[in-house]
Amino acid sequence: MKTKTEAERFSRYQELIGLLLKKDSFNKPKIYESLPGEKTAFIGRVIGELVRDGYLIKGESKTNPHYSWSVKKDGFNAEKWIDHRVITATVKRSPAIDRPRERLLKVGASGLKISELLAILIRSGLQGESAMQAGEKLAALFGNDLEKLSLQARGELKQVSKAIGETAYCQIMAALELGKRLANQRQADSAVGHKIRNTSDALAYCKQHFMRLGREAKQEEFHVVLLDEKHKVIKSEQVTIGLLSQCLAHPREVFKPAIRESAISIILVHNHPNGDPTPSQDDKTITKELKRAAETLGIRILDHVIVSKDKILSMVEEKIL
Repeated sequence: MKTKTEAERFSRYQELIGLLLKKDSFNKPKIYESLPGEKTAFIGRVIGELVRDGYLIKGESKTNPHYSWSVKKDGFNAEKWIDHRVITATVKRSPAIDRPRERLLKVGASGLKISELLAILIRSGLQGESAMQAGEKLAALFGNDLEKLSLQARGELKQVSKAIGETAYCQIMAALELGKRLANQRQADSAVGHKIRNTSDALAYCKQHFMRLGREAKQEEFHVVLLDEKHKVIKSEQVTIGLLSQCLAHPREVFKPAIRESAISIILVHNHPNGDPTPSQDDKTITKELKRAAETLGIRILDHVIVSKDKILSMVEEKIL
């Protein structure tokens, strides 16, 4: 969304360009008369830019040249042409206090628009496209859907703006991942003391705290949720990352956090990146092995939950555990 200053500039350009498009040919004095409230210097500059870009042809008279539209008029996108100049001019000429980094220092990160925050991460643009323009493009395309933005590949963002090179892409992804981890940490802190007494509670808890794992993780991850004697959550902990196997889900690694935190019972959680939560034969074998080890240690496994994109499965419900 354009700021007030940008909107005013856009309106000035739009009024002038709209007038020029209605005329097959014209000279500057006639345009000055048609727009008495507009500065002649601005009118002259815009006409000059249109000549430079090949949209207008200047007559040979030096005292009072006439201008006419070239054959490029049919492909002239007035709004795009104007917008390019409005945003570029705003970024270059805006006072320091209006620039994203300076504004962040003055009002704090929470006071900035998404486009401004992205512009700070992009840092520098290219000739013809500033960091602010690139940030505006991303904000216009993704809106507030930062999760969708975080799933974009480098080449996909490069297609949105050439200003998003390798460094800018890495900075954007790193910032979004930090945001996710902060949100997860807050969510995990709020989960402490949450009571899980049955399969329904376990599924509800996993839907709330592990569905991101199902949607975004590219590899299988194995997590364990630790519960105290009152069935309240102590914490959840990641055990392994990688293709789930008996080696990676070894009882020693799975039960180490449970023993350390004196947990009475646990919930096993892992994801299937392929989108299907159906337990594999390896899943079933590993679960049986872990159940035997748990009985030896005096720890109860309440459930083994598999998450995958928007689906979730309980091994207790499936009568596998």
